Amino acid sequence: MLQWNHEHLHRLVSESTPHKVFDLAVHLTQDMGMEFIGLRVRIQLAAQSPRIYLYSNYPADWIECCQRDDFYKQDAAATQSHSSTMPVVWTDDLYREVPHFRELACAHGLRHGWTQSVHDPQHNESQLSVCRPLGEVSISELYDKAGKVQWLCHTLHAIISEYHLAKLSAPLKMSEREIEVLKWSAAGKTAADVACILSLSQSTVNFHIRSVITKTNAANKAGAIAIAMMRGLIDQ
Repeated sequence: MLQWNHEHLHRLVSESTPHKVFDLAVHLTQDMGMEFIGLRVRIQLAAQSPRIYLYSNYPADWIECCQRDDFYKQDAAATQSHSSTMPVVWTDDLYREVPHFRELACAHGLRHGWTQSVHDPQHNESQLSVCRPLGEVSISELYDKAGKVQWLCHTLHAIISEYHLAKLSAPLKMSEREIEVLKWSAAGKTAADVACILSLSQSTVNFHIRSVITKTNAANKAGAIAIAMMRGLIDQ
């Protein structure tokens, strides 16, 4: 079994394939005394619906339950973790409004654990859950292990979200002039203002704006600005 030493942690951060890095995370989680680990990665794409990627060693029957009828939306820990980066401990009281979800999860061995989330500047999110069928999580155990789970969450998010973003996002290339026009437009300047600031004709500014709208596949200038911000091409 893997242990939390320098060699094994370096091995994890050196991996770039999601399933390989997650397999290493499973062993590290089990080394902490947790049997199951689940990761939900939510990738936010400009002008598109978010993409969801799920990784876990949960029982197959439970995975099937979560993939149908939006069953995941009943997970109170996931809902609370979406708006907080503090660990959310699983308790009966947490699931008091959805007791059926709690009962079914416990029946599959997912009884005692917690969920940890991380959110990045591009609004992508990962939620990492660790749990076991027996042994309630004490406050002392939570304090002792929460740091490791948080580190795992951040590391898995960095590696796995980067992998999927690279697959989803074609390189977005803009000229320096296009970026300049977008920056001033994002600052609330009109095409006439930008033309004056950059010593260009207004028709040239409008040409650059049409060009970036086409490159970003946005509906309008505001959409192009939003996409450029999400890609880190201009400051938010």
